[in-house]
Amino acid sequence: MVGLAAVGITVAVVLLRLCGAQTALQETRRSLSQQGFKTDLAQFDFSATPEMRKRAAALTTLGNWIRKPILMSPAGPDAAIILWKEDPMPEEPYQQSLTPVEEAVKIHRKDLEAACAAALAGPMRFDLDASKGSAMPLPHLASLQTLGRSLAAGVIIDIREQDKDGAWTNLMACTRLATGWSPEPVDFSHQTRFECAECACNAAWQALQAGGWTDDRLAALQREWESVDFFHDLPETAAFFRASMAEVCQRDRSQGRPSPPIPTPEMLFRQPGRGWGNLVARWRRICFLGGESSAEENDFLLYYRDREVELQHAIRCSTWKQMRQLPGVTNTVPFKPSYRASAYRSAAQQMIRFRIMAPKVLGDSKSLLERAAEAEARRRLVIAALALDRFRLSHGAYPKSLAELAPDFLKSVPIDFMDGQPLRYRPTADGHFVLYSVGLDCVDHGGLMPQHKEDSPAYPGSPGFVAREQVDIVWPRPASDGEANAERTAEQRFREKRRADARAKEARREQEAETARQARVKELLSAKPSRNAKEPKLDGVPLTEVLSNGKPSSRLTLDEMLTLKRIVTTNDPDIVTFELPISYDVITNEHKFHLALRLLLDAPANDAATYGSFQDCEQADNGDCLLVWNTRYDPPGQHALQARLYYGRDSLEIRGPVEPFFSSNLFQFEPFYGSFGPNGATLYAKLAERNGIYTIELTSPSGAHLKTFHGTTSNGIIDVDWNLIDDQGRRFTNDSFNTSYNITLPDSGRSENQIAP
Repeated sequence: MVGLAAVGITVAVVLLRLCGAQTALQETRRSLSQQGFKTDLAQFDFSATPEMRKRAAALTTLGNWIRKPILMSPAGPDAAIILWKEDPMPEEPYQQSLTPVEEAVKIHRKDLEAACAAALAGPMRFDLDASKGSAMPLPHLASLQTLGRSLAAGVIIDIREQDKDGAWTNLMACTRLATGWSPEPVDFSHQTRFECAECACNAAWQALQAGGWTDDRLAALQREWESVDFFHDLPETAAFFRASMAEVCQRDRSQGRPSPPIPTPEMLFRQPGRGWGNLVARWRRICFLGGESSAEENDFLLYYRDREVELQHAIRCSTWKQMRQLPGVTNTVPFKPSYRASAYRSAAQQMIRFRIMAPKVLGDSKSLLERAAEAEARRRLVIAALALDRFRLSHGAYPKSLAELAPDFLKSVPIDFMDGQPLRYRPTADGHFVLYSVGLDCVDHGGLMPQHKEDSPAYPGSPGFVAREQVDIVWPRPASDGEANAERTAEQRFREKRRADARAKEARREQEAETARQARVKELLSAKPSRNAKEPKLDGVPLTEVLSNGKPSSRLTLDEMLTLKRIVTTNDPDIVTFELPISYDVITNEHKFHLALRLLLDAPANDAATYGSFQDCEQADNGDCLLVWNTRYDPPGQHALQARLYYGRDSLEIRGPVEPFFSSNLFQFEPFYGSFGPNGATLYAKLAERNGIYTIELTSPSGAHLKTFHGTTSNGIIDVDWNLIDDQGRRFTNDSFNTSYNITLPDSGRSENQIAP
């Protein structure tokens, strides 16, 4: 009776909580609807017209194949390098680009032309299914990001190639991605738009340095930037996420993960831990469904109502200085549930955690409003710069102050969105000007651009610039040739220092690894030989019989079959071949046997991943297996080798006897460190001794001489960079070349000639 009473009281409490939570949720929905707040995904329509869908198809064919190019390269506090004078465009100095910018743009030229035409043809919108809420796919964002970067790079490439009409078309299309696209109310979509605006702004700066543009073109571009409002649609992002969270809560109630089965008395007796865990999990699920889920949805509706109201208040501010004083602008207001949450992890709770953590994981510390404020500041800088260029066309020189632009070129003096003061402007003695906004900190740093710092960390989240709070948003003056050369020299010195530090660290690591390898080899060779005493069976057949494939010969033991026997098959001393009396057909019959035969190199008993770097299992003339090992990619010196047979079906590993082997190669190639691309090549190898003298001869595929390098090393590493300029001063443009090394080791007196593979 007591148990039944307890159950009855529990059920009554759960029902009361459920009714109360559902009533509160219905009242909140009714109140929000009366106030004009959207709470259902059905209230959102992201459909596009057939004409827009057709244009969208041309805009989204590019995929994500280009890293963000450098479009504004500082050369001093308030100057930037004119990149179309550079050949080629600079790449990110802290990452190795797999697809260099210019090469990628040229490869995808036709797709870019089609996308460019689509961007200029009319307003842009993408046909999306709002009913999917936060799970709505956004595949077009990567393509638009790529398109904006490519068009901006295309401006620079076309100006260098003296195709100014093409450059202007690319510039207008790049600008249209920021001004003509109505993004769906999703944070990532708006941030993509802001990046497109930044690319267009920097591309406009590069274009204006070329000069020769007509007033009609400059005025058209100015009107394009004047037509956009980066703040108008931001409150809708909170509304859409509110409806999305409500839909997630509803779906979790109806389709959430099933509760564990009710434990039987037998389970509670035999597996008390599991049985109790099932009871706890079921109780948490019951509590969640009995009121927590409805209370959770109610809290999310109210929380994102407040976020939408905050955004509405923020966008009414005329300056960032006013806006950043409001709650929720620079610091996220935490979500605090009104109910006492159980340990049940709902889908909505997991989503809100992801939304909070994602920007931190991606290294993006700026809020959506901060991004929008920077985009607005850049927009005003571009408009003012275009008006200044039009003034110069009309009067032959830039004005002494921005007040002279009104009313002929601007309606009024351009105001800095950050602090409400006029944009900072100063003409320079060389006939140019510096124009800037004070940035998010609202402090005037005199037009200071982000500067490279030699002690900055080398990872994408911190790309070697001063902190963002200490700089302005600058439309810089063009750097002189001397300033550009000095910056490039400093940058090259910075790259070389960082690279030398990395190589020195790697050399120390490799030396430690080599010392550990030698100790491991000594241990393996001095250990008492182990024998495979028990022979396993495959499908009831002894393994040796399977491996011999029924050959009528004397039975060999498993150790005898896995003993490495060296044979000579080539004149290349670096290619080593071992024959094993194991049927090649058996090893390669994956569908029947699931066997693999490999050569282990200095591998301890608990490490099966240490193989010869480049090896292969081939078939001998008699049908046996040949293990062919190219030693030039592994350390020279003494080694301990074993044959390893692996049976995948039963995860069975069998090793043969340890055999000593001395590799006499004088140096080791490292494909991971060697590279060759449009900006240069790296020649890398490791020597058998620390002191070495080398000569490297580079020839074209036809055998013509290109370049010769002479040098010495005291750390056992050859690390040479080639800028693709040959000994005659010509730039090498072929896609391959031959490399020949001549090595002398003075400590041992040995020498060797080797052609790099």
